[in-house]
Parts: sequence; C-alpha cells; structure tokens
Amino acid sequence: MTKDVETMLGSPKKAIVKMAIPMMVAMFASSANGLIDAAWISGLGPDALAAIGLLFPLFFITVGVSNGISVGASAAIARRIGAGDKSGAERTASVAFTLTIVTAVVFSMIMLLAVRPVMMAIGATDVIEYCMQYANVLFVFAIAFFVNALMSSILRSEGSAKRSMVIMLAGALLNLILDPIFIYTFGWGMAGAALATAVALTVATIPAFYWFFFKKDTYVKLRVGRPHFDKNISKDIFRVGIPSSIEFMAISVAVILMNIILIGNTGTDAVAIYSAGWRIFNLIMIPSIAIGAAVVPICAAAYGGRDNQKVKAAFLYSVKLSVMTMLLLATALFVLAGVAAVIFTYSDDMSGLHDDITLFIRISCSFLPFVGFGILSSSLFQALGMGTKALLSTVFRNFVIIPVAFVVGISGTLTDIWWYTAAMEIVGPVVVMIWCLFVIRALIRRGTVRSNDPPALT
Repeated sequence: MTKDVETMLGSPKKAIVKMAIPMMVAMFASSANGLIDAAWISGLGPDALAAIGLLFPLFFITVGVSNGISVGASAAIARRIGAGDKSGAERTASVAFTLTIVTAVVFSMIMLLAVRPVMMAIGATDVIEYCMQYANVLFVFAIAFFVNALMSSILRSEGSAKRSMVIMLAGALLNLILDPIFIYTFGWGMAGAALATAVALTVATIPAFYWFFFKKDTYVKLRVGRPHFDKNISKDIFRVGIPSSIEFMAISVAVILMNIILIGNTGTDAVAIYSAGWRIFNLIMIPSIAIGAAVVPICAAAYGGRDNQKVKAAFLYSVKLSVMTMLLLATALFVLAGVAAVIFTYSDDMSGLHDDITLFIRISCSFLPFVGFGILSSSLFQALGMGTKALLSTVFRNFVIIPVAFVVGISGTLTDIWWYTAAMEIVGPVVVMIWCLFVIRALIRRGTVRSNDPPALT
C-alpha cells in the first residue's frame, strides 16, 4: 500500500485537505490558461475570437465526455481500493483505458463529420473557415483530452492528488508556451492554437506513463497490454460516466436559455453583464470544485470498504470546509466587486457597464457560500455510483432558475432578475443537500451495501 492510499483510507479530514489543495492549484492554472489562450487567439482578429465562442459548446462536450469516463473510472477504482480488492481495481483501470480509447476514436469520427453542419446551422457562415481550422485539429487529436483526463483520474482514485496536479499544471504551462509559437511564429493561426493544446496535453501525460509503466510505483498497476471488456465493470463505470457527461450538456443548455431570457429583457448588454460576472464566479468557485473532486475517491473508497460512517464524516467535513472558504471569498469579492469589474470594462466600449457588472457581482455574492452544497452532493452521488442522482441534482440546480428568470424577465427589471436568480441559486443547492443528507441517513441505517448497489467487489 502506498502512502497516498494510506492517507485516502485514513482520516477523512486529512485526506480531503491533502487532495483538495493540489487540485485547487491545478484548476486555477487551467482556468488562467483558458483566459490567456483566448487572449492569444484574439490577436488573430474578431472573427477568430467569434469562432472560438461558437465552437465552445462542442469543446465543452469534448471535455464533458472525456471527464465523464474518467470520473466514472475514478469512483469505480476507489470503491475497489476501499474494499481491499487491488486486482479488481487494476482490472477496472484496464477496462477504463480500453473504453477511453474506443470512445475517443468513435467520438472523433462523429464530431469531424458533424462539426461543419452544426456550425452552419447555428449561423457561423461568416467565420466557418476559422471554425473548421480549429475544429479539425481539435477533433483529430481529441484522444489527447481523453487519455490525459483518464490518467489524472486514476491517480486521484488512489489518492495521488499531487501527481494528478503535475499532469494538469504541465498541460496548462506547456499550452501557454506553445500558443504564441504555433499561432504566430509558425504562422499556423487557428490550427496552431488547437494543435498547441493537443501537444501540451500529450506531453503532460508522459509523466503518468512513466509512473505506471517504467517506475511502477503506483498502487494501481495499469496493464494496457491485456485490455478487458468486462460487462459488469463497464456498467459500473458508465453508471457514473454517462450521467456525468450529460451534466456538461445540461449546463450548456441552461446557459443558452438564460442568455435568451436576458436578451429578451434588456438585450445583449445583459448577456455581457451575466457572462462577465460568471467568468469571475467560475474562478471563485474553484475551491468548492476542488473539494468536490477530492470527495469522489475518498467517499468511494470508504463506501467500498462499507464504512458508511466515514462516508458521512468525509462529506460533512467537505461541506464545512467549502462553506467557510466560500464565505471568505464571497466577502472579499463583495468588497472588491468594482475592481473585479474593471477587468471587463477597461475599454471605452465597455466602460458604461462597469456599475452594472459591479451590482450583478455584489448581488450574486449572496449565493456563493451555498454553491458547495450542490457541487459536493453531486460528487458524493458519483462516489456512491449513483450517477443518475448526480445528474438530476445538477439539472435541478441549473434549471430551477430558468422559470423564475423567465417570469421575472417579462415585467421586472434586470436587477429583479439578478435578485430572484440569486435566490434560486440558493434554493437549488439547499434542496439537493437535503436530498443528499437523506441518502446518507439511509446508508447509515442499513450499514451494509445492498445487493442492487454498485458492486464494491467485482
């Protein structure tokens, strides 16, 4: 047993902190990389930047499908580690690797055929060549996203958050270096931007292959030379993986609907305010997201070991840690809202929206302490193999605001929309948290795993 596995199976408080901190660092780097990546592409002109915006839903689907398999694999592997089934954990990792390769190839073929018709259908006629230059490279090398995500998740499943962080950090830093070289020095433009991302992720995955196949100091031994198509294990992975992938699509749909409502109320300025504020919130929410990433393997391992009291302890501590962290960050953001708004309003064209963005940020700070309720509940459902519950919780949290925003948007002001949607951003996570607590109570009452639960020993 490695030290990381011992930590994951030991004190839940220590395990949550040890795994969450490296994940926060890596996620902050990745988010910053996304902003800088867009800045480099914007140098190619407004059409190039517009093309990236139009392609974002398809890019988000790519991330969602790759992360879906990796999250499902991480939870399934961790449950077996917690149950003391090392060989089962290794078989699961091998099955996950095979599923990842097959899914990546099929996904790439489908997206390469579909991208042009989809882009034309949503009105990208004027920038279609920019779209295709980026998309063709992105989907040819989509396997880089899938393998990188899987390797990182397998490491997290055995508690090796620091190694997972190395992979994520390396990918972000390499992309920052390669972007200007591929886009401008080599003159590859949009294709260069996509290739920079693919190469960065591929190179960043090399350390993982070294740890698994050469140094061989990981707890889970990955044996890709003997792929297994195990029906039960595949079902266990997809039980979480498929709903997790659908969650990304649901979030995209919710954002599109919200934008339509805002345009109908005030116009595109409302969308600009909403988009600017949420770019900041996505950064502020990273601690809760990182804690949620730690909850999946830790609670899955405890569940696999049939220690439901430990599942409860780890989850409740993660909630407490998230609320305290987000409360501090929300307070700081409320005070510095005007400064944060300057990031998006430094130009003459945007300066008129400074006060509106500041107001939106301050109103929305009210729900930030509650975001962890929803994120962590979804993570716990994934850890327990309850992928459908995780999906339903995400759909409910993201869509509960839509009817309220629509009704208020008919006769209310934009400020009214911000207040009512902020209220729903509190109601949604609270309801999901209550549901999650009932699930935990049921686990504690029965004390053991039922015959129809996701298999801990397979």
